[in-house]
This record gives sequence, C-alpha cells and structure tokens, in this order.
Amino acid sequence: MVSGFSHLAFNVSDMEKALNFYCGILGLKKMYEMIVPENIGDLFPGQPIADMAGKPDLVYLQISPGVLLELFYPKPGTDLNSGGPNYEKIGYVHLSLLVKDIEQAAETLLQQGIELDSDITLGPDQTYQFWAKDPDGNRIEFMQYTDQSFQLIYKEAPK
Repeated sequence: MVSGFSHLAFNVSDMEKALNFYCGILGLKKMYEMIVPENIGDLFPGQPIADMAGKPDLVYLQISPGVLLELFYPKPGTDLNSGGPNYEKIGYVHLSLLVKDIEQAAETLLQQGIELDSDITLGPDQTYQFWAKDPDGNRIEFMQYTDQSFQLIYKEAPK
C-alpha cells in the first residue's frame, strides 16, 4: 500500500528563523511557498485560516528528491511557546536526517552557533549519530550510516 515517504510538517513560530536553519545552515532547498487563496473564507467560513486570505501559508523544502519538509506559518491564535515534542507524550518524537559526513555536519552546526544536544556516538544500530534542535525546539537526529548499520543490512527484523 505505502510506496514511500512524502513529507513531514511543522508549525513554526518564526519562518525567517526556520528557513535560515533548514536552508541556510542545513542546506535544504526551498521548493515553493503557498499563498492562502483569497476565497478561503468561502471554503472554510469562520475558521482561523479565513483571516489569512492572500497571506503565505506554508513553505516546502526538499530534503532529497521527493522527500519534503513542510513548514507552516503561525496561524492566528497559535501558541508560539508550545515547545517541541518529547518522549513523555504520545506522537511525534524526532526528525532524523541522513548526512554523508557526521563530523562535518556537527562542525557546520557549531560554526553557525547551533548547540548540539549530544556528542557524536555510534548507536546500538551501528549508525553514527548526534542530536540538535531547530529554532522551535524540535529534536533532530543526524545520522551517518556505516557498512554495518542495521538500516542497511537487515532485510527483516533481527531475531
């Protein structure tokens, strides 16, 4: 039934900061920005989105071909201090991004003033990893596969 991964979406508190982080620092490519149609009030009467007619709604960023990150501008009434996800709640926990050079990725973030939440480690899945957060506190795992990474060598769950 499922044929691939399409996108992950975040509400952001500050689009400029989010775009600087994801495009300027991480190197994702901005694909397009969607503007809320002028007739949105006819489609969704009384909904908060109706107040955004003619304004930007979201930006799509390319992670890799066909895999996108969707960033939504804050809607009227959005709690901008709600913080990112955590392991103590059901639902989203983190975004994981694959990098070619884990040391270079960590150094790039540090040079841009992004604090790392962990050192680079070799995880139990035999994949190098470290952690950081985006401007809204969403946890991001950066991973570099090895020739022994479980994600590459197992065709089914290990027994």
